[in-house]
Amino acid sequence: MADVTAGMRVGPAGAADRYELRERINEGGEGEVWLAATARRDGDTEHRWAVKVLHARHLSQEHYETPDQALGRWYRRAQEAREETSQLVVPGVVGATEVFVGAPPHAPGSTEDSRTLYVVSRWIDGDDLTRWVRRRKPSFVDICDVARQLAEIIDAIGTGPLAVHHRDISPANVMVNEAGQVHLIDFTFVVPTRSGPVTRVGTSGFTAPEGKDKGTAEADRYSFGAVVYFLLTGHAPQETDAASTSRNALRRADFPDAVAGHIAALLATNPLDRPRSLRDWAATLRAMTAAVDARSERPRIGDLDLAVDGTGTPTVVAVGAGVERARLAVGSLWTLVADAAAPGFPMGVRAAVDGAGETVQFVIDRSDRLWVGRSARWHEEGMAVLDGGIAVVRQADGAVTAFVVDPDGMLTAVTAGVGGPVRRIAERRYVRKVLAAAMDSDGRPAIAVLTPDGDLAVTSGDRLDRLYPGSTAAAGLCLSTWGELQCHCVLRGSRELIVFEQQYGVWSKQSTVEIPGSATDIACVGQRDGVTVAIAGDDGLWVTTSPGTAAPAWQRLAGEPSHRVALGVGAAWRLRLAAVLGGQVAVATEDFTGSWPAALRKI
Repeated sequence: MADVTAGMRVGPAGAADRYELRERINEGGEGEVWLAATARRDGDTEHRWAVKVLHARHLSQEHYETPDQALGRWYRRAQEAREETSQLVVPGVVGATEVFVGAPPHAPGSTEDSRTLYVVSRWIDGDDLTRWVRRRKPSFVDICDVARQLAEIIDAIGTGPLAVHHRDISPANVMVNEAGQVHLIDFTFVVPTRSGPVTRVGTSGFTAPEGKDKGTAEADRYSFGAVVYFLLTGHAPQETDAASTSRNALRRADFPDAVAGHIAALLATNPLDRPRSLRDWAATLRAMTAAVDARSERPRIGDLDLAVDGTGTPTVVAVGAGVERARLAVGSLWTLVADAAAPGFPMGVRAAVDGAGETVQFVIDRSDRLWVGRSARWHEEGMAVLDGGIAVVRQADGAVTAFVVDPDGMLTAVTAGVGGPVRRIAERRYVRKVLAAAMDSDGRPAIAVLTPDGDLAVTSGDRLDRLYPGSTAAAGLCLSTWGELQCHCVLRGSRELIVFEQQYGVWSKQSTVEIPGSATDIACVGQRDGVTVAIAGDDGLWVTTSPGTAAPAWQRLAGEPSHRVALGVGAAWRLRLAAVLGGQVAVATEDFTGSWPAALRKI
């Protein structure tokens, strides 16, 4: 697809140059979408179109099909979809106006024998929801207005004698034009009500558990709920237990319980438990504006990290509306200060102090772009999947390395050298998510990851050690007092903390202990008395030292929901802690006896 450029032409047999491709809008697994134009009859103006180009070599094939046979099947599917949507008289529905198989994109007057499938629809001036969120930074009222309009469209197409089901409702397939009007596009996989088994489709995170193999009104409602969740958080819901995990995530983001429960209802696993009228659901959401506005008056922090310099002074780096920092030095104000040069829409952050004493920050924004910042200078360093996680280590030479997941699912190391350039190197290993990282006793980085099949593993160099096959919610990695790597992990949906330790290069399970509350994040650090572990979850924030003992003594530091916690060793070997509580940064310092304060300080 890289050889397709602006100015090329496409068209059906007998009119191969009908559409001039102007601008590539996006690419997907099976093709790409272009802004295209055709001349009007007056010769002075033009029509504009969205042309979806589906190359035969990229279309999914059944095991018995050739690429040409797959192309024919997709053509029939697209024609049927066009016929179904052409009968709908619903404001906001943008179906295909033409479906044809023609020559690949080519220079005017030049064609090839091979064939490509094209789906043409009218052009909508505006942004899909992914771009709309990024550019507009919508308020809760703005999101409610989009939800209301989209709800009306989905309710309308799913009822009546010509009822259909879209089957691929996602942020990429919802457009908002300059006037704020919502349009539902790309009906390639639409099916009528009571259809039989259909082609497996769907966008990860936005497809109902039962929706991959059939089209139903309930599955479209689930997708609608996932889209609203995306508008509020910038993320797709988790595919497993979406209702519970989304409710908890919204509470951690400081949304009222009523809003969290209202959205979770649409993400119920049982289709019959989902609300039936999206119009009524959207009206109820809009009625919650006052409660949300009261919450929004407080600053909201989404993620943070704790970087400790050579003097033992920690700096909190937090992301919310922007990137903010607070240096927790003796005598300072301990106030978050915004970085005016930082990238917009930051979502994830990790930081460490390099060998020159500079705090190096790695930020992933809402568009999955990775940014590296130090001394108020920021540079974009390619793409990194936000949901793939991020972890940092300071290497022996003073460089700081972040480990992320690239869009192809490859573990990637991005290293900021001391006063030098940033290097990006693929680690030649596919992973689902990065959980934590630490330097081992030999000065090599070790990274705790989830493998593509969901196992918890630790990788270092060419080595991969699988530790646990279960569904891991969070993991921390650190060196013990004896210089051995330890991995502390919490299983999803449980209150068990499992401790693994590497002894003489071999990993083994050391203990399993009960934790006092649910866990969404975990931090650990080796220090003078052993290993200290902090756990953040929906039940609050907890900390203990030497959790591998039979009955560790947990201290509750806060009762508010928390989704992020970080630990560091400060001056005089006193531990420092930072966490996100109620959308704000909270910090604590242990005293000289190793005890923690009864209350955290919010900054």
